[in-house]
Amino acid sequence: MWIHDTLTRKTVELVPREPGRIAMYVCGVTPYASAHIGHARTAVVYDLLRRYLRYAGYAVTYVSNYTDIDDKIIQRAQDQGIAPLDLSARYIGEYLEDMASLNVLPPDITPRVSESIQDIIDLIGRIIANAYAYVSSDGVYFAVRKFSRYGRLSGRSVDEMRSGARVEVNEAKEDPLDFALWKFAKPGDISWDSPWGKGRPGWHIECSAMSLRHLGAGFDIHGGGEDLIFPHHENEIAQSEAALEGQQFVRYWMHSGMVNMGAEKMSKSLGNVMTVHELLEQYPGQVIRLYLLQTSYEKPLKFSISGFGQAFTNYERMAEFEAFLQGSTQASNADADVEFEKLCSGFLSEFDSSLADNLNTSRALASVHEFMTRVRYTASERALAGSETARALETFRSALWVLGLDQTSDYMTRKSSLLAKKQDALTVVATEVGAAVGDRDSVSSLLDG
Repeated sequence: MWIHDTLTRKTVELVPREPGRIAMYVCGVTPYASAHIGHARTAVVYDLLRRYLRYAGYAVTYVSNYTDIDDKIIQRAQDQGIAPLDLSARYIGEYLEDMASLNVLPPDITPRVSESIQDIIDLIGRIIANAYAYVSSDGVYFAVRKFSRYGRLSGRSVDEMRSGARVEVNEAKEDPLDFALWKFAKPGDISWDSPWGKGRPGWHIECSAMSLRHLGAGFDIHGGGEDLIFPHHENEIAQSEAALEGQQFVRYWMHSGMVNMGAEKMSKSLGNVMTVHELLEQYPGQVIRLYLLQTSYEKPLKFSISGFGQAFTNYERMAEFEAFLQGSTQASNADADVEFEKLCSGFLSEFDSSLADNLNTSRALASVHEFMTRVRYTASERALAGSETARALETFRSALWVLGLDQTSDYMTRKSSLLAKKQDALTVVATEVGAAVGDRDSVSSLLDG
């Protein structure tokens, strides 16, 4: 498989640390609000990567975390008068439901920051011992300029970052670019004991500690959204390799593009989000997933309602094609045609090579639609043998599983429910409009049509 490595800025062959095994870590959500479509895209992209690697024969260990303690969580919990960990637990539960609706497989390991405090403290201790961090009046800070390779991932130099930095008034830091590893507790804060004083972790150290704890140094793939390249992932590399004393932290870095609402990226802080729950009110989860897979994972995705309409149509074709094959498996007992077997094996070869090419989903989906068209054409020319339709069904389902689009029966049920809901809404509109114009029956008839 070939993937685009953000660190080297090249498309490179994926060579795992251990033959036949892939260890991957993806930065998870900070659960202080409902998940939006941007979160869904990240989850779907790396779920696809994991599925494809399994399909290709690798044993995959997939770790994705929850940052369940954070400034925003603390503030929102205070606003609502509840404990921070209770707030994050509520949104983690909601996130799991949303991801299940999108057919995202649960990660193998889902560490939480609140359950990883000792690992974080131990890692900070190693960084201090190696002289890359210092204890200050309000916490423990990483000394950015001491790490000579800082800026490799983002392509920024320290001097450029320093000249463009908004210097905050913080006399506790030796350099404005230094970042917090441990924050000393303020009155009323949730906190833990440490060798340096009561406090809680800084943001960046958490993922380093959790990934190294569960996957070890030099694990294969670290992923996340492209908005995490700087400063989060840049800081992860610096602090991790400072602690590891020359060992490589991660072999390959992958980043998925943002979902844009108009000219801006979609984010909670900008308030321009479309939540997964809101979308599920309008579209089946499989349609949302297909919408997210139609564009290369590295490119930004412009949110478009018309795009969902196209995804709805395309997935309906897939569901109907599977139903057609299911109904045709006993159509004929004739021997399978050699050319038909070539059609199936050729499709799988093209599908496989498409995803092996840096998860080229647009090409993979094109091969799916081409396969459906050719099988339909063959069936129109002659009766398919039962063995042929069984082979085509097995082939088609294996591709749908890799794409995570294999819930066709759930889709049909969900589709019927949505259509009924929309019809109820139209009936209400027809009644109100008809009453207003004095001709309810004709308006109802028009809307039914």
